[in-house]
Amino acid sequence: MPRLNFYIFLIAVVLYLFCSGITMRDRVLLDSLHRIENDALVYPTGKMLFEGAMTGMIRELNHSLGDPYSAYIPFSEQKEYEGNLDNYFDGIGIVYRENPIEKESEIIYPILNSPAHTAGIKSGDKLLRVNNKETKGLTFHEVSELFNSDSKQKIELLILPYGKTEPVEFSVSRVPVFRDSVEGDGIDIKGNRIFCLEDNSEIAYLRITSFSNRTAGEVRAALKQISEKNAQLLILDLRDNPGGYVDVCVEVAGFFLQPTPEQDIIVSTRFRDGTVKAVYRLDRQTHICSIPMVVLIDNESASAAEILSAALQDYGRATVVGVRSFGKGTVQEIVHLPLNSGTLQLTDASYWRPSNRNIHRNQDAQESDSWGVIPDPEGLVPISDAQRYATFQIRERRSNHISGNRRLFLEDFLLHLPDEVREVQTSRKKMFDETIPDEEPFVLQGKPPYYDPQLDKAVEILKRY
Repeated sequence: MPRLNFYIFLIAVVLYLFCSGITMRDRVLLDSLHRIENDALVYPTGKMLFEGAMTGMIRELNHSLGDPYSAYIPFSEQKEYEGNLDNYFDGIGIVYRENPIEKESEIIYPILNSPAHTAGIKSGDKLLRVNNKETKGLTFHEVSELFNSDSKQKIELLILPYGKTEPVEFSVSRVPVFRDSVEGDGIDIKGNRIFCLEDNSEIAYLRITSFSNRTAGEVRAALKQISEKNAQLLILDLRDNPGGYVDVCVEVAGFFLQPTPEQDIIVSTRFRDGTVKAVYRLDRQTHICSIPMVVLIDNESASAAEILSAALQDYGRATVVGVRSFGKGTVQEIVHLPLNSGTLQLTDASYWRPSNRNIHRNQDAQESDSWGVIPDPEGLVPISDAQRYATFQIRERRSNHISGNRRLFLEDFLLHLPDEVREVQTSRKKMFDETIPDEEPFVLQGKPPYYDPQLDKAVEILKRY
């Protein structure tokens, strides 16, 4: 097929997704593509024009109409896009950051059972060199490029182990790595996750970081372990959870909820004209957990995390603690375009709670409007941005560190945390608004060992049972 005809066919297929027939405007678009490709002084390719047209249409949805969630993903980026949804990537399996004070790449933790974990790389280690390239002074994204720019299956690293003065060389294989989407309050010496709180073993703690295609199985396995440990109470932590697959969220909801004669809906979706697109219902056979529970949410709990917390709240199954959720209550239809042309992620419906309340926060929504998930009155625990940052950093390290030697590691981190928080706040002021007045010196809130006021409130509520 001639190249021009190929791209005309491609544009026609995409346009068919938006309308039932070819209109005069469609013909104008096709004619414009033809003229630009053949007559422009420069030499654009048909692929370039097609991707530009798709990007332009999506930009109008994003910026002019207030829909930030529709997207066009070129074929070259499709593998990474799908990997993000499934907590999957090609790599060695480390989660790292740029230390705000030392400006060095610090390993937060190695992913369980990854090549990095097997090689002996640990939390707190410093990443000094990647494939003969020094990391000192590089940003997080620049370091990421060092891992991705080389097609070799072996990554050569120079690591300064935590608490040591002499660096160590590692040669680590790049393989497909799956990151757990379900975490607890640490890892035991055998590498198994611990799903009970360190200082309250009767309280189970289960953190879902996203809803990938493996999440339901991970939650089921965690609940089995919780049952075997005879935990009597449960904290489900959905903070900083951006969402994921709705059908997985619905399956997880079924672990905790049972249908009643009056209600069996978990969530419904509606088109822009108000008609129902789909209704997701409970299956009585999936219920496996009945112990009292609290759900933790924050202003980064979005989409599927909001669907689950809203359902648990509407059914009276759990007390919701934290602050109001993000308000991302729209459905993105995923269309894999033909001929390796990429993926269209199109917002085409909105989510509605079992109580028939809206989840999505529209562009002009007010705080008094109905959207998102609001904690129960006794569970409202607002915290400062600085405290939120500190709590997140502590939680990441607690969840993914071997419990036996975690205490000293965390104590050392806590010594430097106030300086780090201050440095982060200063950087944000410079980036966004230098006129913001200096804040009070940071004082870490909450009780040890978690330093987490929202978690403290969840424990307090559960202990009344």
